[in-house]
Amino acid sequence: MRGFIRFQRSFLLYLCAFFLGEWPTVCLAQTTDQPVAQNGVLDLSAYAYHSSEAVALTGQWFFRWNQFTDSAGVVCSPEYFTVPGPWRTYTGSHPLFPQDQGHCTYALRIRLSEPGKIWSLRIPPIPTAYKLYINNHLVAETGQLAPHEGMQPSTESKLVSFLVPGKEAFLLIHVANYHFAYGGLRKNLQFGNPSVLTQNREKSLLFSSSVIGALFIIGLYHLLLYAFRRRDRAPFLFGILCLTIGLRELFSSEAIFFLLFPGVDWALAFKAVYSTFPIGIISLTLYLQSLYPTLVSPIIKKIIIAINLAFLALVLSTPATTYAAWATLISPVAILECGYFLWVAVRAAQLKKEGGSILLCDMALLTFCVLNDVLHQSSLIQSFFLLSGSLFIFTLCQCLLLAIRFSTSFRKTEALTIKLQTANETIEQTIFQRQEAEQRKEIEEMKTRFFSNITHEFRTPLTLIISPIEQLLQTVRNDSAAVDKNALQHTLTTVHRNARQLLQLINQLLDLSKLESGHLKVQESQGNIVLFLDDLVNSFQLTAETKGIHLHYEPELIPELLLFDDDKWGKICSNLLSNALKYTPSGGTVWVRLTTDPVASNGHLALRLSVSDTGYGIAPDQLPYIFDRFYQADDSRTRSFEGTGIGLALVKELTDLLNGKLTVESQPGQGTTITVVFPVRLPYTDYPLPYFPSFADLRQAELPVSANSFLSAPTPQNAHPEQLPLVLVVEDNDDLRQLMADNLSGSYRVKTATNGQEGWTTCQTELPDLVVSDIMMPLLDGYQLCRLIRQTAQTNHIAVILLTAKAAAESRIEGLTAGANDYVTKPFDLPELQLRVNNLLHYQATQRNFYHLQLTRPTPSARPIPDHSFLNQLYQLLEKHLDNATLTVEDLAVEVGMSSRTLNRKLSTLSGMTVSEFIRTYRLHKATELLKAGHTVSETAYLVGFESPSYFGQCFKDLFALSPSDYIRSVLSQK
Repeated sequence: MRGFIRFQRSFLLYLCAFFLGEWPTVCLAQTTDQPVAQNGVLDLSAYAYHSSEAVALTGQWFFRWNQFTDSAGVVCSPEYFTVPGPWRTYTGSHPLFPQDQGHCTYALRIRLSEPGKIWSLRIPPIPTAYKLYINNHLVAETGQLAPHEGMQPSTESKLVSFLVPGKEAFLLIHVANYHFAYGGLRKNLQFGNPSVLTQNREKSLLFSSSVIGALFIIGLYHLLLYAFRRRDRAPFLFGILCLTIGLRELFSSEAIFFLLFPGVDWALAFKAVYSTFPIGIISLTLYLQSLYPTLVSPIIKKIIIAINLAFLALVLSTPATTYAAWATLISPVAILECGYFLWVAVRAAQLKKEGGSILLCDMALLTFCVLNDVLHQSSLIQSFFLLSGSLFIFTLCQCLLLAIRFSTSFRKTEALTIKLQTANETIEQTIFQRQEAEQRKEIEEMKTRFFSNITHEFRTPLTLIISPIEQLLQTVRNDSAAVDKNALQHTLTTVHRNARQLLQLINQLLDLSKLESGHLKVQESQGNIVLFLDDLVNSFQLTAETKGIHLHYEPELIPELLLFDDDKWGKICSNLLSNALKYTPSGGTVWVRLTTDPVASNGHLALRLSVSDTGYGIAPDQLPYIFDRFYQADDSRTRSFEGTGIGLALVKELTDLLNGKLTVESQPGQGTTITVVFPVRLPYTDYPLPYFPSFADLRQAELPVSANSFLSAPTPQNAHPEQLPLVLVVEDNDDLRQLMADNLSGSYRVKTATNGQEGWTTCQTELPDLVVSDIMMPLLDGYQLCRLIRQTAQTNHIAVILLTAKAAAESRIEGLTAGANDYVTKPFDLPELQLRVNNLLHYQATQRNFYHLQLTRPTPSARPIPDHSFLNQLYQLLEKHLDNATLTVEDLAVEVGMSSRTLNRKLSTLSGMTVSEFIRTYRLHKATELLKAGHTVSETAYLVGFESPSYFGQCFKDLFALSPSDYIRSVLSQK
């Protein structure tokens, strides 16, 4: 940008030097370059008709003052007048206050080089009335010509063409002026070839139109800039200045205004053009003050404005003969004003103000051109009017100055914006950090309250678990003390109830964690929701009766089968009922109502579950917060009721998960009603109806525990200890591992492992019948152990039960996908674990008996048992070595890639047979096919790998209860 400003400054300096240097040359050219008329005759005999330059008709013309004469009259007793020039010689007016009113006759004889040519004359716009004659023929006129004040002036630029038969043309012009300060031919008339003059006029019109259009566009543009940003007046004042200059240019040069509006009143038009001078000076003064307010003197500004307002009033109130004369009179004032403006520009450049150098060059050029035009207007010098061009250059340079000014302001604004943004970001960051600190403080306080409450909630049941157990242990250590059965049952009931209470609290925390992470999904099942809630409400009846509270369940008539998530419905209703019973005093009432809305178009049914109580109620200012996590209406140490503040929060988030709506109404001292509206779906006709377990177990902690409930599962009867099934327990927690081992050791042989790697080693060496494994363990987790068992041929027959605290459906699916036979969630009941182990082992025994019966059934068959991957492998190997009498158990074990001991144990687990028995049985079944095919007994014996036909016959009879010969006869008889 600075380089561009330096270029602009240099350009303007060169431009000023050009104008100043060319001015004397231009003045000199007025007298030397072209022929000049002498004594009324202009000799153009040397002028070529097709010359590209026109001739200015300057010099001495024939002249008659205050007379309209013909060509003869003007030539007789000739007087001469220099054209162009004012009438001061005849009117006696002063150059600074012209009053050139009158009428006259101009005449000029032109000698031409060629006869019979068409010539043209270009007449500039002259504010007067005239008639033009060529060789006594009228060829042009303007206004209404009259030798008195009745004449009507006009201002038009004309181009007239005419035929000159000979070599001489006589021009005669009658001119009258009684309405303007200046009279006569004050501008050059041009004579020459029609095409040249036409082209010159068109160029002049085009240039003037372009300049005027550019000035109006620039002016309107800056006015619009001001309309959008009114704090800066410079664009507004510059826009007014540009419009003023553009309006002045409409009347200059070719007088385009009168070409566009030929019928306009001449007096009003000239008032408009003369008004542009004071308006322009005032606009320029105020514009400079807006640019450099400290450099423009307020006093001088007021003087300039006052002078120009006075002149504007003079223009509007006086005729053209007066205000035009005064315009010349105050032209020295205009020079002084421009000089002052130039001084302001010099000071701006000296002080290195923004755009000062541009303004200095611009004002130097403008001042020079104003001085030139004033001197030329007063006929003191012969030159050209230069103000129009200098004003256009001035506007372009001021556009550049304003553009630089806007650009600088924009850059400053951008820099300031960046600083403000940085400051805002700093402030926002500070505010954010402060808010974050406050939020952290609130969260820490909330956590502190929560952990205090949750600690209390944990410590109370733990105390009620640990203390009775310690008393029971002391009783057991005291050999002399007798154990009271009723006291024992009461102690165990207390322990069991509080353990269930701890489990429920932990499950609520886990549910909140799953909801927060988005891992809790809706799982719909088909069932009877009325009966479902009836079971749930009944599970709270004992608690209500203990506290002396009346609990009522009031369902409406609802479709018998619906699709709903029983787990989440149960948790919502349980928490609402627990809260209602907790905050309802003895003698109060709790209602559970279930109603329905009409079925929607999408097949959804809106169920409305409301739980109302006659308890203490909730204060209105606390209602908006009761569903927030860890919120308690009374969080003081002396509160009347225990709690953690997570029950209702869980209700709210589960309701949102089910796309339900939750509302609460409460009046302190009267009770509370919480209503939940759920959308449920009507079932499809082919949707399976699952079994819903009773919800009595949700409140099992309130019920007495029978001593028989801790009896172990049934054990095999009359079994030798070495024949009992082998169970491997893999658990990294020592106490839990020992607890399970002790509980299972009464019914089974039990081995233990502390991690997955140790468990896998034990599986390979001991080949247990069943593995009970935790999932989260060091070295090798439960999933990996289960996959190894299933992917290894030696161990893929072993049953696996996975034992873990991960209760999510995704975890169960992952375990079952890994090959687990069952999945038990911690915490669990030991009787339940015993039953699951017993069921799996019973299933293994049933399958083993089935295979054994299939292998040993008396009916001969070539395929003794159903397909089994491992047994099919043995079949293929026995088929390959069918006639090999030397095949041993070790040989077959090598073929399947395991030891003979492992093969024996695996085959015994699958079929209840040893490897030798399995080989012999398979060969005997294969022998039935050979006997049917017509082979003799001896041939068959050797083909199926028996060394002796007699031993073959004995074994065949032991399995099928008939000899090979009898079997052949029975086959033949059937045929």
